[in-house]
Amino acid sequence: MIFFRYVAFTLIVILSGCGTKNSPVVIKAVPAVHVPPMCIESNVTTFSDDITLAQEIEIEIPQKAAKVSDLDHYPQAMAPYVNLNANNQANLYEIQKHFDENYYRPWTYQAAPICAKEAGWYISAFRAGFGSNLRPLPLSWFSEMEKQSNFQAFSSLNQSGIAIKYMNMRVFPTANPLYKNPQKAGDGYPFDLLQNSSVAFNEPLFISHASLDGAWVYIFTNSASGWVEANSVVVLNNEQIESLKRKEKLFITDDKIPLRDRDKRFVAYSRIGMVLPLVEVTNDNYKALYVDNSGTIKELFVPKESAHIGSSLINKDELMKLGSHLLRNTYGWGGMFEERDCSSMIRDFVTPFGIWLPRNSAQQAKKGEVISFNDLNNTQKIALIKEKGIPFETILYKKGHVLLYVGTYENSVMVMHNIWGIRTKDKEGLKGRVIVGRAVISTLELGADVENFDASNMLLSTLLSMNIFTKAPIPIAQKKEKGKLSKI
Repeated sequence: MIFFRYVAFTLIVILSGCGTKNSPVVIKAVPAVHVPPMCIESNVTTFSDDITLAQEIEIEIPQKAAKVSDLDHYPQAMAPYVNLNANNQANLYEIQKHFDENYYRPWTYQAAPICAKEAGWYISAFRAGFGSNLRPLPLSWFSEMEKQSNFQAFSSLNQSGIAIKYMNMRVFPTANPLYKNPQKAGDGYPFDLLQNSSVAFNEPLFISHASLDGAWVYIFTNSASGWVEANSVVVLNNEQIESLKRKEKLFITDDKIPLRDRDKRFVAYSRIGMVLPLVEVTNDNYKALYVDNSGTIKELFVPKESAHIGSSLINKDELMKLGSHLLRNTYGWGGMFEERDCSSMIRDFVTPFGIWLPRNSAQQAKKGEVISFNDLNNTQKIALIKEKGIPFETILYKKGHVLLYVGTYENSVMVMHNIWGIRTKDKEGLKGRVIVGRAVISTLELGADVENFDASNMLLSTLLSMNIFTKAPIPIAQKKEKGKLSKI
């Protein structure tokens, strides 16, 4: 018995140690190995009878899209147009000197920059339409949207914030769509009347107030205002804002590049037109700042080939790179599906050059030197564009659509634009569309060869003006004098 006690005591001493310098024995747990169950015939999930698979949908799929000769004949690539028509900019334009004040404008607001009635214009404008099921929405739905909009609290929060993800900006505080008339071309999908715009990741914004349920906030960016989901924005204090503004700007020049933090975790996708505060240049990357969902400023990494420091002068290499990326875009009304429409494509195209343009097509058409097409026939319009237009610095405008002039090719005026479709009208007067649905380079007679082409809506015929956004506006007095001289 004594022997066994001695042995037990000895083992305890050996295992526990006898001095302060000895470390206790640590027994390491062996990690569990998780193995998925083996598939055998009896446990394989089968589809239930009430599930319709995509391949079982009985619809007639067109074997060949309508032929549009412009898109077959003219190169759908940037190189021919840049090489023929572009020039490298030698000096900084006046518009490039004001990028910062435009971009950071939301952080200067102390209160909402417009009145509640102006912000809530849609309350009285939208009282009917069709929902996601293509059925008419009841009046009670619009009454609920008015209630949720909570304009009694307009400009009550007055907070500076930032977007922590790419966001759709909505007219009502809802993700549900509103269509004017799904039975008519141009009044149904994708033209959701409630899609106002989009907001880029890490974009500065101003928060006016919250919806009644708190799920949405009404915000102002530097180019638009509307509703975004409340959990997609965070509030910043003055110290954070100044810290971000002090940094040199990093202009993103690639789409869909995954941006990761120091632990290689995904943060966001890159997007042409995105601007980030630069911290440091490493061997292969730019280290930039972003704000996470807790409101903490953190670092992420951008590949060097996907951005440049500061705005650049307009140059052929950059035009080629940016344009090539943007020509891959499909059409995204108001920025839906993280795609671009006509005005957002042009806006993002020129942002890396430190050129700020409004988001709305009608507002873009007012920037710089505006030249009206009033009382001009199509031949005169073409002559004026060739005479006055500066390739890659000129916007052509028709109601609801803007096009970037990229110079001439085979003596034709060429434009780059993101377009949904070509209008048609048959003998009975029924209107339709030949869907293009992407960014293209075309003439101003795009679709003239399409069956039932609606000639009254040809791009050239409906152009209202052109504007060279890199030039200073011409004072009214000079415009009048110029008009008198042109008639002589």
